Amino acid sequence: MKCIAVMAVCVAVIAVCFISALHVKANAVERATVTDAELQALSQQLHIDDVNAVQGIVLNVQSTTTSGSTTDKAPLPLFSSVPAGAFSGPTVSKLLALFDNYDENCKVTEVITAEEQTENDAFLDAILGTSVMQQAHQFLVSKGLADSSVAVFKEYLRQIWLGQYNRGGGYQSSSGFEHIFLGEKDNTTIQGYHSWFKYYRDEQAGKINYLGYLRNINLGVSSVIGLPMSWNGLYKSISSISISGSPEIELALATVCFLARPNAKCPLYGANATPYAYQTYTLTYNSKTYIGSAYPTY
Repeated sequence: MKCIAVMAVCVAVIAVCFISALHVKANAVERATVTDAELQALSQQLHIDDVNAVQGIVLNVQSTTTSGSTTDKAPLPLFSSVPAGAFSGPTVSKLLALFDNYDENCKVTEVITAEEQTENDAFLDAILGTSVMQQAHQFLVSKGLADSSVAVFKEYLRQIWLGQYNRGGGYQSSSGFEHIFLGEKDNTTIQGYHSWFKYYRDEQAGKINYLGYLRNINLGVSSVIGLPMSWNGLYKSISSISISGSPEIELALATVCFLARPNAKCPLYGANATPYAYQTYTLTYNSKTYIGSAYPTY
């Protein structure tokens, strides 16, 4: 009887392992079926449905420049005009509330207060309440890349975007959100910084000097501009920012690409079917995977 019982346990274990293997294999197949065409179709629809995009921004791109050039080819600011009320939208206002929660010095350990946690929750809830993020979530669920529960998905977004990690140097001082939406400094260089909201505010405050552009891509509702960057005396030879898009579309596209095309260029379309891409990088810290960086490119 003991032998029969042991055999029964072994068979059960084998069955569980077999089912688990099938589940893993199924997920692998689903991941493999995220085609470039699907990513392009999704991104185009998200751009079209981006109702919180800021319309009417006027840029003064002036002269082209080259990567690595510190010569100022643009004596005037990049932003000529931004409509009144541009920063009062339901998701933009929640985004801006997070801007003073971080120290731009990546050698300063961040401490998240209870008030900041509340602001993080409000931001995630606002993002998840938009059609853009809901469509992105549904797409990821259909590909086996995200849990169907909105509550579970929210906590996943909290981890990969707002979770603190050590980017190097022994300080738990960085996150995907801070790196991408605000930018970081490490005494001599600029790291990240891909948000037009932050760029505009810094330009208005005299903290950033527009030097000219490398490439300017019209996406219909928004645009992507490649440019060198001079921020409070520090220089970055090449960067890129999306102009006019809402916080949710940048978060949605970056999340989809982070999961569907990690550490690679992710092919996308603008609202007008103009091709561009999103480059993402993963970062592993304490056995968890975070967004190391994500930015629009071409």
